[in-house]
Order: sequence, then structure tokens, then C-alpha cells
Amino acid sequence: DGGDGGDGGGSLPAHRIEAVFTGDAIINGGVGAFFHGDAKDCYDNLHVRLKPVPDAALVFSGHEYMLMNLRFSHWLDETDENVATALREVATRRHHSFTTQPSSMAVERRVNPFFRVKERAFLDKIEELYVAMRRSARKKWYRRYVPDWLDRSTFIATVEGPDKRDAEMGKLARKLGQTGPDFADISRDPDEPSAIECVKGIKTCQELIQYRHAIDQATGGGGGAEVDEDESRRVVF
Repeated sequence: DGGDGGDGGGSLPAHRIEAVFTGDAIINGGVGAFFHGDAKDCYDNLHVRLKPVPDAALVFSGHEYMLMNLRFSHWLDETDENVATALREVATRRHHSFTTQPSSMAVERRVNPFFRVKERAFLDKIEELYVAMRRSARKKWYRRYVPDWLDRSTFIATVEGPDKRDAEMGKLARKLGQTGPDFADISRDPDEPSAIECVKGIKTCQELIQYRHAIDQATGGGGGAEVDEDESRRVVF
């Protein structure tokens, strides 16, 4: 039984792991929807449980959405060379009907936004994009793009709804014994985000995914439509 009590856990030292089968915990280039957890659970999975797994370990996820996920990653950070290179390579593979699996922990840690929340510069970029998204939503410019077949009430609730992110982060901070929604003063090293800042970054990525999905639905999909010249980025895929 491997000496682990029969539950399959703890029988192999992390540094010897050669492959992980992640289901929805990692979907190459991203993560699955938070049906049974939240941003804190996502942080625990990626940055605590998987932290000791070596970069060389292969990652087999439950779905092959890497092209879509890398398009979103590129929208978040157009200047990152790792993401741009991975996107080109994956797009080429999919064009030839080749699989994009497996990935590796090294690749995920460099291009997956839910891993990249450990980077201060990346957190700053997605926060800037999040603020622009909220400001743009208040202008209601997107409503002219919403087709008749789309449930307008659901779409409006997704894009225009109240900003729950900071309220949720404030509750989490208080639960962890911290204070307030602004976590900039929590990290001891200003170049290394604290755990709570990373959780906030994961929540920000989640909100931006929902926003981008709603915009893609309203504009015909593909992530390449120009929806607002001043407030939203134009990405051609």
C-alpha cells in the first residue's frame, strides 16, 4: 500500500515528483472555475501544496484550454516575452491539430497568471487593468454591442455589478488577523507580494476573466473585438 495508510498521499517526496495530474486545479495556462472553492483555496493549491514540486515536473490537466488561456494571459500582459512565445508555439501546435499537453511546472510558473501573482510588476499591471475595467463599465458603452439573443440582465450584472472584490478581501484579511482592504503594507519585502496580496491578485484575475468573457460574448467572441478605444485593450488573436 506504499506505507501511506491507503489514501495515496505523502508516499513520495515532493522533489521526486515527475508529473502531476491536476484536473481543474491547473488547466494549462490557467485554472478551473471556482465551483467548490475560492481565491484562497486556489492560492493554497498553487503556492503552498505545489510549491515544492520541481520545475521539471510535467503537468497534465483535465482539459485542453491552453490556447484560450494564453490568449487571456497575453491580454493581461502584452509585454511579457514568455507569454508571447508560449502563445505563438501553442497556436502553431493547435493549427496543426497537435496536443498542447503536457505542460510543465516551469512553464506554468512563467505564463499562468494565477502563478504570476507572486510577481509585483504583474500585480500592478492587472490592478491597473481592473481599475480601467470598472471605470469603463460605469460608462455603459458596451450595451450597444449586446445582441438580442444574449440575456442582457445577466450580462449587465456581470460587467456592471457592484465591486465585491475588495469587500471579500477585507473579510479575508480580518479573518487572518490583518486589517483593511489595502494590503500594500502587509508584505515585509516590497518586491515580494504577501499571501493576502496574491489572493487578491487571483481574485482580480477571476474578475477580469468574467469581464473578458462577457465582452467576447457581446462582440461575437474570439477576444479580438475593439470594444472601447480608451478603456479596454484591443487584442487580435
